[in-house]
Amino acid sequence: MDFDVPQETADFAAEVDEVLRSPETARLLQDVHARRDGMDGDVRPLYRHLGAAGILAPSWPVGYGGRGLDYTATVTLLEQLVSHGIPQNLYCISVQNVGSLILASGNESQRATLLPAMASAETTACILFTEPTNGSDLAALTTTAVRDGDGWVINGRKTYNLKSAYADFALIAVRTDPQASVYEGITLFLVPLDTPGVVIRPIPSMANEQFHDIWFTDVRVGDDAVFGPAGAGWSLITQMFAAERTGLDYYARGRHWLNMIAERLGEDGDRVGLARHRTRLAASKLLSCQVMQNLQEGNADIAESSFAKWHCSETAQRIAWWSLDALGPDVLTPGPDAGDRILEAALRESPGVTISGGASEVMLDILASARVYSSGGAGGAPGPRLDPLQQRLHDAVDAVLTHTGDLSAQLATIGVPALNAPEHLGGLALGLTADIVVNERLGYALQPLGCYRETAFALDLLGGDGVQTGQLDLASLYDGTRHAVLIGGPGSGSSGARGSSGVRVKADGTVWGEGGTVWGESEPLPRSNVGLCLVRATGDDGACAWHLVVPDPATCAVESFDHFGTPATRVRFDGATASLLPVTAAQWDHALAAAQIRQAALLLGIADRILEVAREHVNTRVQSGRPLVERQTVAHRLALLMGEADGWRLVLHKAAWDLDRDERVPAAAVLAAIAEHAQVASRTALQLHGVRGMLAHSTTVTAYRQVSVESLRLGTPAELWRSAAVTAG
Repeated sequence: MDFDVPQETADFAAEVDEVLRSPETARLLQDVHARRDGMDGDVRPLYRHLGAAGILAPSWPVGYGGRGLDYTATVTLLEQLVSHGIPQNLYCISVQNVGSLILASGNESQRATLLPAMASAETTACILFTEPTNGSDLAALTTTAVRDGDGWVINGRKTYNLKSAYADFALIAVRTDPQASVYEGITLFLVPLDTPGVVIRPIPSMANEQFHDIWFTDVRVGDDAVFGPAGAGWSLITQMFAAERTGLDYYARGRHWLNMIAERLGEDGDRVGLARHRTRLAASKLLSCQVMQNLQEGNADIAESSFAKWHCSETAQRIAWWSLDALGPDVLTPGPDAGDRILEAALRESPGVTISGGASEVMLDILASARVYSSGGAGGAPGPRLDPLQQRLHDAVDAVLTHTGDLSAQLATIGVPALNAPEHLGGLALGLTADIVVNERLGYALQPLGCYRETAFALDLLGGDGVQTGQLDLASLYDGTRHAVLIGGPGSGSSGARGSSGVRVKADGTVWGEGGTVWGESEPLPRSNVGLCLVRATGDDGACAWHLVVPDPATCAVESFDHFGTPATRVRFDGATASLLPVTAAQWDHALAAAQIRQAALLLGIADRILEVAREHVNTRVQSGRPLVERQTVAHRLALLMGEADGWRLVLHKAAWDLDRDERVPAAAVLAAIAEHAQVASRTALQLHGVRGMLAHSTTVTAYRQVSVESLRLGTPAELWRSAAVTAG
């Protein structure tokens, strides 16, 4: 997906902020909170004020009351509505759900008449699908519309609907042909709610917003009330679900709730928990944005939308419930502070967010049908679409993986590891967005090739100001015949801190070129042909510094061994000559972030491969007369992990994109989240394969071993989360 935000959206965001901060907005919002109507508080006067400012339908065409902006304008609008405390449910139902369906599938008369009025909030709409005996099973609806002369007569009952008392008309699903199949006999109508025979009664709810019970008794409407062809309601409903289930409103609420919690966390508060929720929320936003971009481009996908809704609503719910752990019992008693009232209300609202708009279990059913069952899973690639350069690299790496011979040397023929190295070192400087594609494909092929990432990490450090590289044989690094290793790096000891290996430096080495000798044994390193060592070690004075060592067989011994079943290397130093390597804090931070993103890409690739292996297995493995995949617990388990992978892939690609632009990136959190995902994926695959998965040379065992080692390479997930919490502040 395109991570760039147009300048038009930034300008619109500033305009929205000005409108929402105006005294008139504050006055009208106070009227809503006063709830003088005895129910939720009528938000329509406030919406009409916002509609008059022209901000409620920014992505609609200008001719229908919109601004002609792209989907990012809608994202920033929702974020700001929620952050300013403006109730957004009626807006989402009316404009984003019903309005978007009218825009996409209504006739010209409906679009021209209804959309400008909806964009200005002079007219509002609700959705009436749910009935007392059916909710998620929409095809079982019993409300009927019977042909009578030149019109229709509607009878039935809809219930548990939001905002019906504040809507001018409803999009209602009814059965018009009882003889047709359950899907072919449904028709949609646009019914004014002031039509005789319509009765609306409120139903109190635990949340601030009430439900409604709506009765239709001999309600007469004309043919102009029919939306779309008679009997085509199901296809239109499915189309609307793709637009309704962007998850954007749930993400916006979760974001607001998390900000409220963050403001109230003390110095000793759960900062790790905050980092975890922020990282997951980033995935929610990107999943939602991907759905909205695809909708804008006419590529709606119901499975993609369903998982976005699942992820955003589940994340918001987890954030609300975490407030109890983070802030304690004070959350249960709202005080005079607006934030306290918001969090108390969030606890009452949160159980319903994974039910309304599509229950979580149904969302996973839809995703499983598309991605887990044999008829689905092998289809299109999830996650962000690759740009042309990334796609060429993707294909080139896959081609190299079919060749025989040394993999490192073979990859060098397509520019690895020079892809992201700076030009003054002879690199290609293509950016991390290119580099992560290589790592994902290596992971998917279960060919970790850790020496590649170690060399790339070293090249990042060598590319800094003040580093003299003229005497180094960089050509051998670029042609893949020799590799660099980092010793004393992240993950080398229990703390994951630099300098925790068993290596020490004697003599001073205070400036580049001054002598020093290195002694001791490194931590387990990726298997490689070591041509260069970057060592962070403690000197005689107790200070840690970076040193560069060109291995000499007389003073450096390289030992190959298996580390938890994966190939590894250990370097033993016996007085090896070292030179001080000047590495600034900023240079180190950038190089470490890039290394963490590369490592995350590798782990995500491994997870993708093992989930695909597990998917194939559960579709072919028969137990008790049916494939394992037909057990909902199995299908949902895999669907959830595959959907989670989509979210983490978006976060990964966004992090690489940001780092290439020298923006601050929570790389430790990205790696921690993806490392934990890969661990769960590999363990789940083993469980689903049963005893067969435990065979020594099985793919499941190979992936399990690789994940166990690689997920700790730059620090344990727990260490990474603590680092992310400190960095975030």
